[in-house]
Amino acid sequence: MRCFIAAWPDAPTRLALTALSDSVRQHVVHRRATRFEDLHLTLAFIGELADDDARAVARAAARIQLAAFDWQLDRLGLFARAGVVWAGAGDETGAPLLELGDHTRRLLDQMAIDFDRRPLAPHVTLLRGVTHFDAEAITPPILWRVDAVALYRSGGDRSGARYSRVAC
Repeated sequence: MRCFIAAWPDAPTRLALTALSDSVRQHVVHRRATRFEDLHLTLAFIGELADDDARAVARAAARIQLAAFDWQLDRLGLFARAGVVWAGAGDETGAPLLELGDHTRRLLDQMAIDFDRRPLAPHVTLLRGVTHFDAEAITPPILWRVDAVALYRSGGDRSGARYSRVAC
């Protein structure tokens, strides 16, 4: 199964992100918007995992001791090569989020689980298939209380990826 470790927003944060996405998509040519239930923050993309390995990683991710913190999403931007409009933080990502990403990646290293080693670029994907978008501020900023991470699997259908939490 295709897997990644991520944080999932609570309902109020998800609603705020959906409202933001709905607003942006009115003015941007795009191929697909991320579904309400699939909005998330990826900390480490793993890729294919065997079922037993996935359950072991899910158990390890569930044991991550996390002091909850607020992540302030105050910026919209475009990953031009990927055609992705994202919501994230401006220049300051914040130490707690970077520490969580580092901790998650060290855990995978300790388990000898391979993952995408590109530097963490904390963001929430809102739209895909975008060729042009000018960065802008999110006003007012959206506060996301990050308080847990888990292992998720990616499946798909004609309308795009579908994500579900991997049971321990």
